[in-house]
Amino acid sequence: MTNPSIGAANSARYSLSTFIIAVLTACAILPLILVGAGVTTTDAGMAYPDWPTSNGHLLNPPGWTESSPTFFEHGHRLIGWVVGMLAISLATLCWKRGGLCRGAGVMTLLAIIVQGTLGGFRVMEISTGLAMLHGLWGQVCFCFACTTALVTSRSWIEGAGRIEARSLRFFRRGCILALFSVMIQLGLGATYRHFASQTALIGHVLWAIWLVMILGWAAFWMLGEYPRDAILGKLGRVLAALLVIQLLLGGGAFIVVVMGGQWSAFLMWAVPSAHVLAGAAILACMVMTTLCSYHLLRSEATQPGVRMDASCPATTS
Repeated sequence: MTNPSIGAANSARYSLSTFIIAVLTACAILPLILVGAGVTTTDAGMAYPDWPTSNGHLLNPPGWTESSPTFFEHGHRLIGWVVGMLAISLATLCWKRGGLCRGAGVMTLLAIIVQGTLGGFRVMEISTGLAMLHGLWGQVCFCFACTTALVTSRSWIEGAGRIEARSLRFFRRGCILALFSVMIQLGLGATYRHFASQTALIGHVLWAIWLVMILGWAAFWMLGEYPRDAILGKLGRVLAALLVIQLLLGGGAFIVVVMGGQWSAFLMWAVPSAHVLAGAAILACMVMTTLCSYHLLRSEATQPGVRMDASCPATTS
């Protein structure tokens, strides 16, 4: 049974305002990734050769909405400013909470600072390699923000080790394997997008077969084992939906970008950019699933009448 005093202490540590800002920060990064992917798709990365200003203007350079490259590039920078302000607010609130919440909030802010710096160096150095790193690190920033939203949620704070799980070691290792598999796939996709590497494209397509299998396993495991759990049940449903969406977007991106043809300018940037966004969402979903497998779950009792918790191993008489 759960110790009432522990539950009361956990409840006191929950802060609705901190959780809301964490969710807003994560949500604000989504359009940043989408527009950033559009910058790559439309080759707009050097629309403004200066940084942090755009043609000497910080917020409103003349005529920035009149062409696609300047619109994407400066729009990307504006969203970055919003994300930065939210990250500062989040880190401030998390610092007051202490513990894991403080660490997650500070790491999110630091990751976003690194991301902005990478973007600046990419412009000043005119480096495609830095552009690829900037894009990949943006997805890492999203994972940090989602992690902060997770650890500031009531379900996380009050749910440590409350669920008995069968084959827990197998599930945890599977989650870690799936997480690294997603990271490899994102790296292959980014290599193709930035360097037009046909080898990376072939690897990206073939690796997707393995990824569908292991992500499908993770989603169905959560749906089968924890359908009513506030976090894992939702993550299972979200992961399953994202997997279907990503397969459709991947097929669409292959048709529009690789096979070519007469497609509208909107489809040419929207489909591959949405594909990148869905990939980031899947990565964040697997990060949160892996963390939950360690925080929320405990091994099921190995003997009748014996209950195990996260900190105390089973004993025998």
